[in-house]
Amino acid sequence: MKKTIFVSALMLMTLLGGCVTTTTSVSASSSMSTNKLRDHARFITDRMAYELDLSPMQYGDCYEINYDFIYYASGVMEDVAHGYYDAINTYYRYLDYRNEDLRYVLNTAQYIKFLSREYFYRPIYTSGSSWNFRIYTIYSNRSFYYYDAPVMYKTYRGGHSRHYYTNSFYTNRYDSKNRYTGNPRITGSSTFNDSRRNDFGTNLRNRDQKPDYNNYNNRNSSNRTADPRYRDNSGNTRSPEINNRTTSSGEHRGQSQTTSQSRNQYNNNGSSQGRGRSQTNSQTNSQTRSQTQSQTNTQTGTRSGNQTPTTGTRGTRTTSGRR
Repeated sequence: MKKTIFVSALMLMTLLGGCVTTTTSVSASSSMSTNKLRDHARFITDRMAYELDLSPMQYGDCYEINYDFIYYASGVMEDVAHGYYDAINTYYRYLDYRNEDLRYVLNTAQYIKFLSREYFYRPIYTSGSSWNFRIYTIYSNRSFYYYDAPVMYKTYRGGHSRHYYTNSFYTNRYDSKNRYTGNPRITGSSTFNDSRRNDFGTNLRNRDQKPDYNNYNNRNSSNRTADPRYRDNSGNTRSPEINNRTTSSGEHRGQSQTTSQSRNQYNNNGSSQGRGRSQTNSQTNSQTRSQTQSQTNTQTGTRSGNQTPTTGTRGTRTTSGRR
């Protein structure tokens, strides 16, 4: 009797296992570590702030939206790389949610510019058996950031995602009169097939077909991080507002508040306006020189005209201490 029950249970488990195999569902959870998830979301948002001229509020909201998108999309990307139809459709559903949310945050001019940059609008592509973000083909220096981490960098856990809101959480946070009114969805659009081929190639299959990867390479963009014309000129007139926050929840670059404020007061050409330290040194050295000249003709370390402020211009930054 016990043997019969055991055999029946085993047959039932086998049957159920077979059903699961033939009706495999796409996972909606992230396969990425939290630290990597944050870093990818921050990097994309940092470049969006640089190119689209985001305000501090937009900067934080865009980070949350990118975080949610990457969280859900990373859970299906392995199957997307195999070319499975259902995984690709699920990916574009997540992408449509993300781009719709961004439409509520960005103004019309910003969103039109966003749409014109595929590394923002369609951020992920596959190549061989791997997938990656297009933004890294444009800015390959992953340790370089223009701005401090968002204030919610270590605290946001997806509470504003579509998983919890039927409509976007960001619907009423900005002036609707200056909102892009076009349809940002890729699914169902006339350009869907072209977008899919450009993102993931032509290797499509059903679940019952033999798995295979797309042999497709989309690394066809120039590297802007290595080009000082892009790296050294601030494209965001709001950078002082983003970087000079006084908060304990966001990451800063390791400077004191005074140094950080001095470093990040830039004009549109990327040159520093925070000369407080330089002026103080110049005044002190001038007084010292006057006093020393009355006693001796030897000057020791008081050359005010040759001193370089430690805050410097944007082009002289290193990547140390930026997390």
